[in-house]
Amino acid sequence: MFNNNLGYSESRPDYDWSQIDQIATDLSSGTTSYYYKYKVDENAGTYTLVQSFEVPFSGYVSSVQECEDTILVDSGMQGLIGEYKEDGTLVKQFQMNLSKYYIYRVYKYDFSGYLFTEE
Repeated sequence: MFNNNLGYSESRPDYDWSQIDQIATDLSSGTTSYYYKYKVDENAGTYTLVQSFEVPFSGYVSSVQECEDTILVDSGMQGLIGEYKEDGTLVKQFQMNLSKYYIYRVYKYDFSGYLFTEE
């Protein structure tokens, strides 16, 4: 899960987000977003945070994908795509030059046995 770490709600404009510690309240003031992984027990109706680490801030448009050995993170408002180890260590990062739009979502595929590979 990508936690944007932004407090905003069009349907509750009177809500005081400042009561939540360290949460950004506008798109330009945030410094950190987070990757969270939860273990969900549907039978008990509970969940437990099992993994987390900081990622570059993106108040909107972002995504996370668990890959084989890494975690792919899209901080879309900054145009950043990062691949992280399980412990949160950055393996590699790519930054796109954004003009008007953000990166909504990023996926990683290996294309094994697909299209251009030889059998």
